[in-house]
Amino acid sequence: MSPTPRRSPEPFDVRAAFAELGRLSFADTSMDAMLLRIAELAKRVTPGVVEASVTLVSRHKATSAAFTGPLSVQLDESQYSRGEGPCLEAAVGQEIQEITDAREETRWPGHARECVARGSLSSMSVPLPVKESVHGALNLYATEAHAFGDQAKAVATEFASYAAIAVQNRQLYDSTRELAEHLDTAMRTRAVIEQAKGILMSQRRCDAAEAFNLLAAASQRSNRKLRDIAQAIVDGVDGTPRDRPGP
Repeated sequence: MSPTPRRSPEPFDVRAAFAELGRLSFADTSMDAMLLRIAELAKRVTPGVVEASVTLVSRHKATSAAFTGPLSVQLDESQYSRGEGPCLEAAVGQEIQEITDAREETRWPGHARECVARGSLSSMSVPLPVKESVHGALNLYATEAHAFGDQAKAVATEFASYAAIAVQNRQLYDSTRELAEHLDTAMRTRAVIEQAKGILMSQRRCDAAEAFNLLAAASQRSNRKLRDIAQAIVDGVDGTPRDRPGP
């Protein structure tokens, strides 16, 4: 039997956990770091928990994105290898799944035996909505049977809901930053192309459309990006199109 993890010795108010999640800086905190903090806080705020983890399921593949210790990841892996278990049911089915006493559990007998062998007699997996293509669950493990009463379930459910909002906000931040970077790149690319067109219009005494056609033709001939051709012209490098396109 594996060594029994100890419970967090100091109770931690769930409101304080909410406040801590709210203070996390998206600019300084990666998604992995946020998920780990969610697991750590869940362990502290939920009565009876000795270890916690976060399961993510994407394209029918499950992984423990964060965990507080070896027991949680070992019991997660017990379910992944069997293709069944409370954390998978909670993630995909979006309903709380609980093992009240692993010694009497009949829904997932193989996993239940693993729980008993490792000293975890009860567990609770709470859905953690992430996004449409990824399902998540917050997994809470305890050493005692019937460890999760009504208070623990209420705390875990409320915490998971708040944690899901934090995760979704993090994803929104990432998407917005990525969009901003794409827009910035597009604007800089357009500016360079416009500069190159202006140079060609001056050198070749042509209009804007013909200048763009010259750039496009040079890009095709050299198998280089149009932006690189334009940048070479602006920088004075030998990338100037030499031939006008045919009719």
